[in-house]
Amino acid sequence: MRKVAIITILSIIILGFASCKSLEQDVFIPDYQNTTLLPRLTTWFDQPSFENAYGANSYAVKPNDDLANPYGLVETPYGKGVHEVMESTKLYAGDKRIQDAMSIFITEVKNNITDPSTRRSGNIVIRIGDTYRKNNYKWSWLSGFTVGILNACGMPMCSNRTELEVIVEIYDLRNNLVAKFNERGSSKQYMACYWGYYQFERRAAALALEDGMMKIKELIERDAALIKAKLR
Repeated sequence: MRKVAIITILSIIILGFASCKSLEQDVFIPDYQNTTLLPRLTTWFDQPSFENAYGANSYAVKPNDDLANPYGLVETPYGKGVHEVMESTKLYAGDKRIQDAMSIFITEVKNNITDPSTRRSGNIVIRIGDTYRKNNYKWSWLSGFTVGILNACGMPMCSNRTELEVIVEIYDLRNNLVAKFNERGSSKQYMACYWGYYQFERRAAALALEDGMMKIKELIERDAALIKAKLR
């Protein structure tokens, strides 16, 4: 009994440290650059669409008296709450997945889709459409039966599957729509000791977005000549 108690205590300690583990930085670094780069584009982020996708509901800083717009979302050329973002932008959002998404998008545009050294020729907007998110707790009974010992050795407690409809729009300097792409990105990640127990949903969201962006980059590469001609 004493040995079992010691093992259980050690398992709890291990899980406690694991729960604080942060995501690896390379999760947020896209893996390749398009061969044909577009001219420089300003990045715009549809934050309300990401809030809805992740069920965050944290965009509202202070409700106002306007019944048609209770959260005070600012109207922009690309919709309410869609704002220009850059690397230094800090979003008001209670869910880290939203800041992650903005960082991934900016990195993709700046490093892999456009040439930042060229003259600015337009704007690029990202939105999220239909979303599917589900946690699977099929390992929970075994985790409870073994008092977390197998989890300390790497067995997952549950998994998360995230699917996102990633929408990217490109506009010229007069806000004329030049191109629009939408693709589904997906990722399945596990709630496990070696990834951090409270990071698996965040990791799944980041990799699902990257998966969708990778497919969109291929479409942008295919249509690069036409897009560049329309941006002139």
